[in-house]
Amino acid sequence: MIWHITRKELLVNLQSLRFLIGLVVSALMMGIVGYVLVEDYAARVQKYIADVQEHREALAQTKVYSTIAVVVDIPPSPLSVFSRGSQDLPTAVQVSPYHVPSLIDEAGGSASIGLSGTSSQPSNPLLRMFTSIDLGFVISTILSLFAVLLVFDSFSGEREQGTLKLLLSSSAGRSHLLAGKYLGALLTLAIPLTVGFLEVMILWALHPALSFDASVWAGVGLVYLASLLFLSGFLALAMFLSLYAKESSSCLMYLLLAWVTVAVVIPAGGGFVAEYLRPLGLRENMLSESERASTEFMKALGRIDYRQIGPWNNVSTNPFEGESFLGITQEEAYNRLAYNQKVVPMKFQFAEDRFRVVESYARALRSWGRTRDNLIRPSLCVAYDNIVKAVAGTDVDSFDDVVRKARLYRDMMMAYLRPRSGTPAWFTRVFDYPDVQPTESNQKYWQSLIEKQGEQAVEKILSWDRVSPLDLSAMPSPAVGMRGAAERVEGALPDALFLFALCLLFLVLSILRVRHYPLN
Repeated sequence: MIWHITRKELLVNLQSLRFLIGLVVSALMMGIVGYVLVEDYAARVQKYIADVQEHREALAQTKVYSTIAVVVDIPPSPLSVFSRGSQDLPTAVQVSPYHVPSLIDEAGGSASIGLSGTSSQPSNPLLRMFTSIDLGFVISTILSLFAVLLVFDSFSGEREQGTLKLLLSSSAGRSHLLAGKYLGALLTLAIPLTVGFLEVMILWALHPALSFDASVWAGVGLVYLASLLFLSGFLALAMFLSLYAKESSSCLMYLLLAWVTVAVVIPAGGGFVAEYLRPLGLRENMLSESERASTEFMKALGRIDYRQIGPWNNVSTNPFEGESFLGITQEEAYNRLAYNQKVVPMKFQFAEDRFRVVESYARALRSWGRTRDNLIRPSLCVAYDNIVKAVAGTDVDSFDDVVRKARLYRDMMMAYLRPRSGTPAWFTRVFDYPDVQPTESNQKYWQSLIEKQGEQAVEKILSWDRVSPLDLSAMPSPAVGMRGAAERVEGALPDALFLFALCLLFLVLSILRVRHYPLN
């Protein structure tokens, strides 16, 4: 009996003008947005490949160990066509001896989420939710609105036509009637949704620069199922309100109000309320603690007795960078080596201290972000957006996972670099190139070259360009990547269960209402 009602509802919907309009609009929007984002993804893939090559070549040209910096490039997610994700997420994480990767960076210098700016009331970057238009946005707005327009008169329309009493008193059963109407509408919505997904897959398949493995297609399937669950939740909500409306026009008004509340008011309002829940002084305290750590570091440098070490060419020390010296004598190099034995461990410790300060701020922002998430989670659109971002790997948690893996890689890299920090190759190559040392004989030779060939001849001798790169084959390579499919599904599971619970709640309320629906 349910199937007959479902079939009837499906045929009625397919023959309606609203279905035709909804199909054309959704197919057009998903086709256009899909094409733009597929091309955008292809461009980002090419940039990622170029960046990886550039960073590998730069690392391969490293001349001293102190200047080693490994850039971990993050590959773009193929499923980003469904969700571009949160704004301002970097595409790479830098790992160096002087900086521990963190989700938050007050200077924005480590390819983390930067907080630099002039505003005295900085916002939480983890609260940013408005992104560029993607397929998830199209589904959560266009198709959800289509769902509302499709079923707003499911029961109120039957009541106006005088057929509702007959349907409710028939042998089919009230629950069967509700189930049939619900399934018929869901099958109707599945048509434009399927068409849109097919458009994207055809665009993928026809693009000459793109190819995808089974895990990507499995992700597409999960996004499709999540989309069906999302639309079924909107249908259940719409039918529940339709059961209480006496007229189709009033029902449409109620549903449009509900749609605006779910799609706009709750997400925007939750973010607005979250701003008032901001812990006071978070950023100021972090900047103050970071400045204090820098001041303590510089004071510790000032307490070093240089007279016990001996002179060298340059005494400046930047806690965020490594030093490289070429035109110094062996005596100066040994003096600098003695100085580094005191200072380099202090620089490593400063990086750890600074990370703890910044990470405590990041934890506070995460807690603040979770508060906002809990405030807006009752919105079907928000829950759906969270699911798609988690499956696509474009959410903040996925990037945070990459940063965590980058920290683990830094631990391995530091195990390789620490023993080398006490060697001359940490900061100079004068022992490998004696002709760059400003000895008395070399200086006389340089003067003769200047007289004969000009200063450019000596500049070539003292140039780092002629120094051969270090052999870094023994240094660990970063095996840092985005979350695996199982981890992404696990990240999407809480919101998927919540979305399912909302859908089930609206269906149960609709069943209770239809069973006690008055016939008069």
